[in-house]
Amino acid sequence: MQTGFQNLAPYGQNKVVYYNKDGQLQYGLNKIDGYNYLFDKSSGAMQTGLQNLAPYGQNKTVYFASNGQMQYGQKQIDGHWYLFNKDDGAMQTGFQDLTPYGQNKVVYYASNGQMQYGQQAIGNHWYLLSKYNGAMQTGFQNLAPYGQDKIVYYNKDGQLQYGSQVINGKKYYFDKSSGKMYTGVAYNTDTRTIQYYATNGQMQFGKVNIAGKTYDFDDKTGNLLMQGLVTLGGKNYLLNSNYKAITGQQVIGNHWYLFSKYDGSMQTGFQDLTPYGQNKTVYYATNGQMQYGKQNIDGHWYLFDQYSGAMYKGWLMSGNDWYYYNQQNGQLQTGSAVINGVGYNFDGNGKQILNYSIDYRYALPAGKGDDETAANNYIILHDVGVESGAAANARYFHDTVDTNESYVTFVVGDGGKVYQVGRPGQVSWGAGRVANHNAPVQIELGRTYNSGQFWQDYVTYVRVARDMAGKYGIPLALDAGGAGTRGIKSHYWVTKNIWGDHVDPYGYLSRFGVTQAKLAHDLLYGV
Repeated sequence: MQTGFQNLAPYGQNKVVYYNKDGQLQYGLNKIDGYNYLFDKSSGAMQTGLQNLAPYGQNKTVYFASNGQMQYGQKQIDGHWYLFNKDDGAMQTGFQDLTPYGQNKVVYYASNGQMQYGQQAIGNHWYLLSKYNGAMQTGFQNLAPYGQDKIVYYNKDGQLQYGSQVINGKKYYFDKSSGKMYTGVAYNTDTRTIQYYATNGQMQFGKVNIAGKTYDFDDKTGNLLMQGLVTLGGKNYLLNSNYKAITGQQVIGNHWYLFSKYDGSMQTGFQDLTPYGQNKTVYYATNGQMQYGKQNIDGHWYLFDQYSGAMYKGWLMSGNDWYYYNQQNGQLQTGSAVINGVGYNFDGNGKQILNYSIDYRYALPAGKGDDETAANNYIILHDVGVESGAAANARYFHDTVDTNESYVTFVVGDGGKVYQVGRPGQVSWGAGRVANHNAPVQIELGRTYNSGQFWQDYVTYVRVARDMAGKYGIPLALDAGGAGTRGIKSHYWVTKNIWGDHVDPYGYLSRFGVTQAKLAHDLLYGV
């Protein structure tokens, strides 16, 4: 009969077990020769490594070395430091003072028991734990070794400090977001005043020489004693009669300026005014004045509203020419670009180079037709419905707009020609009130029996539809969904889903073998 520790490998089992003096296999926690061991409660196998003792009635995690003995104190396991209570072996987490373990430092162990290093956010506070030994740092600390160019301050509890602080009788200011210690000219967000901090971070009082010029700072508060537009430390500030900084948008001498709500300084360049309650991006010149109209900035053209200064983005129709200002950065587009799935070309001045030409002889003058802006939901495709060409129908729309109250935006035909009648973007009268008010562009296709002419017309018909869909951000899908589903629509779709009795343009297109599927493909991918 065997007793004590036994390796059962010779008996076909890969485990070490323990038999007491009576030869009985032992389970659970056992103290043997002054050491604690753990034997699996089911198999009796001696346990090693980190073990949770909850199944054995104890709410703690402990560590057993390779010889099975429970460990205590600081232990390095797989390259990580852990702490096990010197009395009961329980793995420690959170902040721990290592003085009882012979080391004069406070460290922090994560929930997995591993000692932490560097900057750590713990319980809504930032702490700094030495990158070398994990010791919690206090006082002034330069974070350059931790990848951040700033000096900060941690209180006696190791917590990063913000705002105004009195340390050893001296006043300091630490950024409210980053905790960075202020030096030089600084805007105090608490008092909305301008102050000056020496290179060691201490607030200065009285007369202070800055870049060869003397400035007065209050003997008690340290606030700059100046009013109006003040230039200091390379920045401009606007101070009221109480020496407080005026922030936000301000009019000075008939010009708009912006003074930062964060540091009080006058802003230049592109600025998003959302934090100031306005949903626009504007531009301030180097003198701080808001700019308007067309501006060349760093070699790129931009357009700013002449009244509000808001940067323009998207398509712009100027006269009969089209321009595109990038939706992301507002820059005038030149060269080639794919916009809303459609390829476009622009000359060096940003004007779109059309892959078709437009004849404006039948374009309605101002005051004729509808001047209401349509919703950008549909591009509606028609054919003229009678055996006649494009020019004849465009002229008819133009001449009878007041009596027949019917017209579209473009008429295509006569060998690939395009005649404009209505103004793109505005309501036209071709498909009933609901459809009309949701279609910035409607296109008629003139008829012919000549195959060669038809294909010229058809290619241009598709090009105009794609061009206009891209400009108004309308999906290129043909006749998809029901009423309210955005996309390119046939008059037949309008009849089925909204109102009317027309079935064009499919009957005419079928004369030359163009199916709905082919039209859909060509609108999606181009011809």
